[in-house]
Amino acid sequence: MNALTKLIAVEMKLFVREPVSLFFVFVLPIGLMLVFGLPQRGSSTQGAGQHGELTFLPALALALTIGMLALFTLPMALGVYRERRVLRRLATTPVHPGLLLVAQVVVNLVMGVAGAVVTAIGVRFLLDQSSPANMPGFVLAFLLGVACLFAIGLLIAALAPSARAAQSVGPALFFPLLFLAGAWLPRDQMPTVLARIGDYSPLGATVDTLAASWAGDSPALSQLLVLAATAVLGSALATRFFRWE
Repeated sequence: MNALTKLIAVEMKLFVREPVSLFFVFVLPIGLMLVFGLPQRGSSTQGAGQHGELTFLPALALALTIGMLALFTLPMALGVYRERRVLRRLATTPVHPGLLLVAQVVVNLVMGVAGAVVTAIGVRFLLDQSSPANMPGFVLAFLLGVACLFAIGLLIAALAPSARAAQSVGPALFFPLLFLAGAWLPRDQMPTVLARIGDYSPLGATVDTLAASWAGDSPALSQLLVLAATAVLGSALATRFFRWE
C-alpha cells in the first residue's frame, strides 16, 4: 500500500467518524425529498415554473450535497490541518503534503458519488420517479459540478487565514449560491438580470444541468462550459495561493 492509498484510507475513516459530514451527504438530501417531494409522489406531470419541474427537487438535493462537501467540509478540514501544522510536518517527511490534499479531494468525491447514488435510489423508491434518463449527460454534469464547486472550496482553503475563517467563508458563500440556484425563490420569478446570474452561478448551473439530464434532455452546453471554466480558474488560483502553513 503506497503513501497516497494509506492517506485516503485514513481520511475516509476520519470522514465516516464525523456525524455532521455524514448528515450532509446522506440524511439531508433524503429529508429534503421526503418533506417537499412526497406530496408529488408518483406524479407524471410537472407544474408551472422551476419548482414545478419533477426533476428540480432531486437535482437540488444532489447539488446541495456537493455544495456542502465543497464549501463546508473540504475548506474546514484543510484549514484545520494547516492551523495544526500537519501540512508543514508532512513536508519534512518523504510524504509530500500535496498528497494529503489529493486524499481529501478523493474522499470527498467518493462521498459525493455515494450521496448521488443514495439520492437516485431515494427518488426511485421514495418519490416513485425514474432514475436519470440521460446517464452520460448526468455523469458529465455531476463531474463538472463537483470540479467547479471543489475548486471553489480549495480556493477558500487557500485564501482563508484560519480554520475558523474557512468555516465562516464557506457558508457565507454557499447560501447566496443556493438562493441563486432557485432553492427558495424560483428563478422564473426573479428579476431577469438576477435570474440570468443564477443560471450561470456554480449551484444554479449544476442544478439545471443535473435536472435536464435527469429528465432525459441534453444539459445546456453554455452552462457546462461555465462549470468547466470555473473549475479550471478556481483550481489555478488555489494552486497559486495555497499556503502550507
